[in-house]
Amino acid sequence: MDGSHPPTHLRIALAARAGDGDAAVTVTAAESASITAELAPHRARIAAELLAG
Repeated sequence: MDGSHPPTHLRIALAARAGDGDAAVTVTAAESASITAELAPHRARIAAELLAG
């Protein structure tokens, strides 16, 4: 990746300078709970796949 991108330390510095911005998408507490409930049955499988690489 470094062959086509700036060195990692420069990318980190750029991200640090950019700072935090306002969220482009926000959800209510009820919407967040609904999303969490929808994803709950898949949570263990997704975690296992991520850990397996």
